[in-house]
Amino acid sequence: MIAALRAELVKVRRRRVLIVTAVTTLAFSIGSTAIVLASAGSGESPTGRGVSVASLSDAGGGTEIFTTAVSFAGTFLFVVFVGAVAVEFSRGTFRTMLLYEPRRLRLLAGKMAGLLGFAALVLAAAEALTWITALLLAPSWDVATGEWTSAAALGAALSDYASVLFWVTGYALLGMTLAVLVRSVPIALGIGIAWAGPVEHILQDASSAVNSWFPGLLLEAFVAGGTNDVSASRALLTVTVYVVIAAAVGAVSFARRDVTA
Repeated sequence: MIAALRAELVKVRRRRVLIVTAVTTLAFSIGSTAIVLASAGSGESPTGRGVSVASLSDAGGGTEIFTTAVSFAGTFLFVVFVGAVAVEFSRGTFRTMLLYEPRRLRLLAGKMAGLLGFAALVLAAAEALTWITALLLAPSWDVATGEWTSAAALGAALSDYASVLFWVTGYALLGMTLAVLVRSVPIALGIGIAWAGPVEHILQDASSAVNSWFPGLLLEAFVAGGTNDVSASRALLTVTVYVVIAAAVGAVSFARRDVTA
């Protein structure tokens, strides 16, 4: 597992990957902060989840902007993890790696640990950049920032970071399972984009009952702190069950199916 983890970290530490990640993180942090502040300042909630000038002026307001912004990136994140795993089958690199690490579950666990470790660092940077940007821009929308540097704000920041990290982990393991089962980049991406994007939200428009059962919608509800249809605790419990089952299915499939490509 350690060898697989190190191999994954070598790939994500490439200059091109780091530059693209840094630029994307910076653009996302600045752009999403401005959008959330502008929407709250106009008295509208971009998510329908209670984002307002009053809530953003509280101690946790600075990082509430972060959690609100990332809740819109679920489909993108899901697709990234699907592609990161499925591409190893398409390129035949999983077969090569198994020559060095025949213990398949350790190989898969090491790869996922490397991806999640990198994601954790990017999230920390994004939260910090979002907070700094919000601190600079908030006065323009009459959002008070006096409580953002208090001890309560630090606790809220850590709690928000943990919530978003769980959110990312959920998408990562669901994406891994889809990639392991399908083993084709185009097909896996097609399924992932269709399901996590339009399908869940079209069905959501048709019936609010799906908010309590579909994994993508539950992850969105959890990272937003709950919605009118499902509480954060209910979303957490249901998503945990989905993720555990998905991880088990993916692990069994990877361990028992032949890797021929």
